[in-house]
Amino acid sequence: MTDLTSYQRLIAERTSGVDTRHFEAWMRLEHATLDGLSRAEFDAAVEEALTCIRAAGADQSEMLAASFGL
Repeated sequence: MTDLTSYQRLIAERTSGVDTRHFEAWMRLEHATLDGLSRAEFDAAVEEALTCIRAAGADQSEMLAASFGL
């Protein structure tokens, strides 16, 4: 298993049971950079990503994460 990115560590603090790479990938579709997000914006993006993960499923989320090199 690879080390978590700093974003994935923040995501892991807010979630459980879903691959943090999937969250980061869905978040990156909406945000050119995650660095510029406030804490509230980051939390909202995590919630939005969860909605996408649930709708798309694990296989599609895995393919998206791979496309970002995650």
